[in-house]
Amino acid sequence: MNKKENISSRIYLVYFGVLAFSLFVIVKMFRTQLANAGEEQNIISAIKEVKIKASRGNIFADDQEKSALAISVPVYEIRLDLLAPKQELFDDKVDSLGLVLSKIFNDRSAVAYAKRLRTARGEKNQYFLLKKKVSYTQMKQVKEAPILRKGQFKGGCIVLKENTRKHPFELLGERTVGYFNETDTVVGLEGAYKQFLRGRDGVQYMKNVGGGQRIPISDDYIVEPQNGMDIYTTIDVNLQDVAERALLNQLEAQAAEHGCAVLMEVETGHVKAIANLSKDRKGRYREIYNHAVGRATEPGSTMKLASVMVALEDEKTTLNELFDTYDGTLKFYDRIMKDAHIGGDGVIPLSKGFAISSNVVISQMVNNAYRKDPAKFVQGMRDLGLGDKLGVEIKGEGKPYLKNRQDSTWSGVTLPWMSIGYETKFTPLQMLTFYNAVANNGRMVKPQFVKEVRDGSKVVESYETEVLKERIASEKTIKQAQKILELVVEEGTGTNLKNTQYKIAGKTGTTQLAYGATGYGANSKVRHQASFCGYFPADKPKYSCIVVVAAPTKSIYGNVVSGTVFKEIADRVYAQDIEMARSKEDLKKGNMPASKSGYAKDLTTVFGAMKVATTYSNDAVEFARTSAKKNKVVIARLVTNGVPDVKGMGLKDALFLLENKDFKVRVKGSGVVKEQRVLQSGQNKTIELILV
Repeated sequence: MNKKENISSRIYLVYFGVLAFSLFVIVKMFRTQLANAGEEQNIISAIKEVKIKASRGNIFADDQEKSALAISVPVYEIRLDLLAPKQELFDDKVDSLGLVLSKIFNDRSAVAYAKRLRTARGEKNQYFLLKKKVSYTQMKQVKEAPILRKGQFKGGCIVLKENTRKHPFELLGERTVGYFNETDTVVGLEGAYKQFLRGRDGVQYMKNVGGGQRIPISDDYIVEPQNGMDIYTTIDVNLQDVAERALLNQLEAQAAEHGCAVLMEVETGHVKAIANLSKDRKGRYREIYNHAVGRATEPGSTMKLASVMVALEDEKTTLNELFDTYDGTLKFYDRIMKDAHIGGDGVIPLSKGFAISSNVVISQMVNNAYRKDPAKFVQGMRDLGLGDKLGVEIKGEGKPYLKNRQDSTWSGVTLPWMSIGYETKFTPLQMLTFYNAVANNGRMVKPQFVKEVRDGSKVVESYETEVLKERIASEKTIKQAQKILELVVEEGTGTNLKNTQYKIAGKTGTTQLAYGATGYGANSKVRHQASFCGYFPADKPKYSCIVVVAAPTKSIYGNVVSGTVFKEIADRVYAQDIEMARSKEDLKKGNMPASKSGYAKDLTTVFGAMKVATTYSNDAVEFARTSAKKNKVVIARLVTNGVPDVKGMGLKDALFLLENKDFKVRVKGSGVVKEQRVLQSGQNKTIELILV
């Protein structure tokens, strides 16, 4: 080999060596890139966008934020990434952390906490569950604890927020307030206003840490959750409580199946209270179903008002027209109409027939007037605003049924039986709306449950009173209807509701219910429905109310079963509404109603809450005597030296004063102390109190 060939061989050797090295570098780089890409892909696949639930809006009663019917309360879940803290920090502070956690949760010792944390770190647990259902205050304390105060990435503290729905008044108005769940099953106001309440969910990046668990990779959101808006209802929690308690007491006393009571403002249609109670399998009464809104049944005698109004409006009769009640029965084709009073009441005017709820009189009047043109009677019912849904916002309103001439079940007895509330169906709320229109001088307004929707302090939606029908009948017919409704309570079937403080107008109703698919009274099981629908005060209506009780067992009559509940509600409303409680004469003179004497601080608190002007004739120290004057109540010092003068006091205050003076007390009667007599003196001091 010559010198030239030797040089060429060396050049080729270097060339191929460089080429091989270059190929090695390229392959290595390619493999490295593939490996890194795989790792990056694994990291990316471990990170997901996770939906973060928004906080649901609150539902408030009519006194704004003072009474929340449903609220979202934040609770927290605390998790720990025990590999996040450095070993030196963990070893140095774990005992201190255990001590702090023991003090915060008070459920185990500091040693036990420290041991759990060491074990979890040894197991390389990056998602250790420390505590569920943690309050906001506890969560803040945990985040300031040793180690954890370093934050999520250096201290390992992971805070997950969730919201739980609470009803501060527990079962009060439960079915009307409603509920919701994750499958979007919604009931009541929760469902009706879900578009406002539910807010908008947020989005956050979270990584998979195994076992199907994910943790946020930072505290930041991709999309910030937007809290739901707040709903402000028309419900008065005090009146709601009164309605539920009065209804519950009667249902228990009657061992009834279920019942409902609704209280509504006449002018506005604002529903102030709505109670629905049903007996569950354990015999307890609970809010299981909204009977007032959803259950359409034959209304019975409360329907007689509509029957009379249709005939009056068509000038087919007058309140003075006379009708024979015969022996308390009247035959229509093959069926016999019966009155509650068998034996008859003689020949009486229509007004009295209505007041005593005579089936014979009402059915006779309607059949005489419309048997040749029953379609006109049905149309008259529709003209009164009956027959169509109200369109209330709460889901599940029952469909009213007003039979017409084209119905295949129409017969010769349909007209007389329709006139007394059979062969037709309405919900309690639909019937109340009709009676409310009579109280409102003919103006029919839609029942309203919500006044406003707010986003913070900003009003988003405001709901005004909605008029369904400007006038359901002529002024003359309305006045006559009001007259006979008052007559029911003054001298008819509702005299047990009569009182000296204010007038009630309304109508009793007793209906025989169909027993399943087999009809009325099948298998000797007769079930009834008792109702009372009306308004008060009759001379200046402010509230309307309906009470319906299904299948009572002790009494079946509307005045006894439902009227009692109506009166209890009305009495409580009247007692707390000072403007309504004051008589016409007092209103003209500007006088205050009478009040009890008693403990001075309690008196001033009550007068302040009721916005009653007060003045002190002298310094009232502990106990005071009151006297009503023009536009104010005078509070004067009560002298308690010797034998205290307790006249005008309630029994509780009177007993406190007298027994503190070592007097023995005898009590007669109930109410307010009218008289006091010293029966014995000396060491055995005895005083008799006469209460009226």
